[in-house]
Amino acid sequence: MALIMVVDDEKDACRLMLRVLARLGHEVHAFYEVKSASRWLEDHEPDLVLLDIKLKDDDGLSILRLLRPHRPAVKVIVITGFPSAETAQEARRLGIEDYLVKPVELEDLEYSVNMALEKRASVQ
Repeated sequence: MALIMVVDDEKDACRLMLRVLARLGHEVHAFYEVKSASRWLEDHEPDLVLLDIKLKDDDGLSILRLLRPHRPAVKVIVITGFPSAETAQEARRLGIEDYLVKPVELEDLEYSVNMALEKRASVQ
């Protein structure tokens, strides 16, 4: 079982990811805004973060920039409905595991999550 953080301002997307990942046996915490996600990260180290890039209150990359210096081992998968070469390049530079474009097929999400968690387990 892994501790997974989902950050997406689309509540339906959060609920879907929460259901899918919980069904796989993971503990999942969902956040709709950067401020609450950032506060949670001060006291927790998830195994994996599923991160939307375009959020209502900020850019999802701000979470990634906050995460990397303090929690470098955390795996991150970016999920976005607004893909761009610039955000993909910046996200990859900051060390993401995968970059998925919405709408994401559930099989692709599960595969990406499993691969990221396997990589984390092999490092520990």
